[in-house]
Amino acid sequence: MSTEPTKPLASAAEESEPTAGRGSAPILLIALFGLLIYLGMIYLDAHGGGFDPQVYQPYASREVLQEKQPRSLGDDRIRNGKKVFQTICSACHQPDGRGSSALHVPPLAGSDWVQAEGANRIIRIALNGVAGPITVGGGQYGEAAMPVFKDVITDEQIADVLTYVRQEWGNKAGPVKPEQVKAIRATVASKGDNWNAADLLQIPDKN
Repeated sequence: MSTEPTKPLASAAEESEPTAGRGSAPILLIALFGLLIYLGMIYLDAHGGGFDPQVYQPYASREVLQEKQPRSLGDDRIRNGKKVFQTICSACHQPDGRGSSALHVPPLAGSDWVQAEGANRIIRIALNGVAGPITVGGGQYGEAAMPVFKDVITDEQIADVLTYVRQEWGNKAGPVKPEQVKAIRATVASKGDNWNAADLLQIPDKN
């Protein structure tokens, strides 16, 4: 019989060697999570208003929001006047209303003619144009003549565009009404050529 002391039996955990391995990943769960992220991005893109803090559901953009807001007649006049300006006037007077020294076109932004208390002179300019030397904002212009527009645009369009330019680019002058344009159109119906600055200055800017 052996007299050597017996060793206690090792537990199964002590006898097992640690092994490196890779557990099975929940592929289906990862795919579902990715799908939720994708759908969430689509939802935000469709309902986030371009991430504009002032736009929220049910409005998709600032333009849609503005169209849905109550509007006054003055708002419509300025909006319509801007369209007329962009179509007819901006090529010469430039989109920012600063005119063009290269084209000899005077500015509308900050113009004393545009911002006069009354619109008697500016309406006549819109109807028959102006030619010859004219001083605007301290600058000399006149090498290029403004054409006659009275047969091109209506009283309403002239009132709209003049209201726009009198209240845009920092200008702060009163609106122009179609009735004012109609009355002046009647008084200058026989005039077929351009105005000049000297003749315009003989006309009171306000009745």
